[in-house]
Amino acid sequence: MGEDNRPRFLREHRPLPAPRLLAGPVVPPGEAEAYAQAAYKAEVQAVAVAVVGTRNDTLNVSAFNLGQLVASGHLSYEAVWSGLYDAALLSGLTEKESTGTLNSGLRAGMDHARDVPERPEDPSVGAGDRPLVDGDQDEPLADVIDFPTRLDWHDLWEADDEEEEWIVAPIIPARRLVALYSQAKMGKSLLMLELAVGIARGITVLDYTPERPRRVLYVDLENDPRGDIRTRLQRMQQKPADLDNLVYLSFPQLPMLDTALGAARLLEVVEHFSCEVVVIDTISRLVAGEENDNNTWLSFYRHTGKLMKSHGLAMVRLDHSGKDPTRGMRGGSAKYSDVDLVWSLTRPSDDMIQLECTAQRLPVRERLVTLRRNHTPWLHHTVIGQDRAVAWKAEQDDTIAFLDALLGEDAPITVRQALKVLRANGRGKRQQDVAALLRTRSQALSDRGLTFDPDPDQEPS
Repeated sequence: MGEDNRPRFLREHRPLPAPRLLAGPVVPPGEAEAYAQAAYKAEVQAVAVAVVGTRNDTLNVSAFNLGQLVASGHLSYEAVWSGLYDAALLSGLTEKESTGTLNSGLRAGMDHARDVPERPEDPSVGAGDRPLVDGDQDEPLADVIDFPTRLDWHDLWEADDEEEEWIVAPIIPARRLVALYSQAKMGKSLLMLELAVGIARGITVLDYTPERPRRVLYVDLENDPRGDIRTRLQRMQQKPADLDNLVYLSFPQLPMLDTALGAARLLEVVEHFSCEVVVIDTISRLVAGEENDNNTWLSFYRHTGKLMKSHGLAMVRLDHSGKDPTRGMRGGSAKYSDVDLVWSLTRPSDDMIQLECTAQRLPVRERLVTLRRNHTPWLHHTVIGQDRAVAWKAEQDDTIAFLDALLGEDAPITVRQALKVLRANGRGKRQQDVAALLRTRSQALSDRGLTFDPDPDQEPS
């Protein structure tokens, strides 16, 4: 076997296969046309649709895979070189990049000729799927994963789960993709950590008790293990013995999830730890493509999102809003196309959080959930209410208490004063909303026998 001169990324994540020892008969060159042509087509397509940041690696691996079939006589060198070269240019690589990577990959592949095994009698096993690029590359992909299974209508109709199955209602449904987004430093990671603990332990969280514990894979590329994660868990009164079902990966070296390699690697980790729920914090750290490019998110779903759903896994991906939080998640509009539920998190005050469902593909009874963050006797969130009237009343009461603390509990407060103080403290509101809450405050003071002369100059125009 020749020396492995491929880039370090490929040497680490896609090792060269060991020499193949066939136990049975093999197909002579020229008699495996269906397999070889399907493999050729799959590799050329993979190169053509590769996204920025993965194009060279994809071309290298595809050239290596097909080079093996060239060496064993199942494909011609000229056809492989021409097809991959055209696909590389289509993906956006330059002529120089394409030529250098293609020649290197083909040479490496041709040093490890791969025979094609005789097609088995079982018609459910097909040839021509893209060969594996991790580990043993000698069998077609269809030989190592289940053949696509059609729905059994009778079994589906007999299922007794007529309603949506929830992991934590109404935030996280089972077998679905969920997005939770907010501006930075709003507390979404803290809330998600509490949810993950509740799910993993099967204990009540946000007034909902899961039907059973479920193992959670938490992929964290944001928070420091000691300064953030340990501190938060200790404040939640959690102990190491409580967290066996919470599989926490801190700053893992994972391939990007908008690539086939990243999706396969993530599924491998999920299956290794037998997880049912996956949390990505935050998703923008695990995509290779441009965040504002819709193709990035289409690739993410094609590779990772679809794979998670097909295996019955729930995935929650944390994300950031844009500069204008009212316009939703930062990035391309395709971010919304693959998720079943989108929650926007806002923080009207230090100890109040609001979750609003801004997009959905399943029935959600409570589209607005208002939470109170409690620091005693331990750090946790409780549900204040699950409708807009309750949310508005809670936010109004909180703002009035904030103004009273700064300007005096029984002091007269004008609209202009309130607007200035709220804006200075990062709690800006519309003028008509401030006027409404001051009328509520004035009525409460009046009920106590305190009245103030209105200042017409301060009323909203």
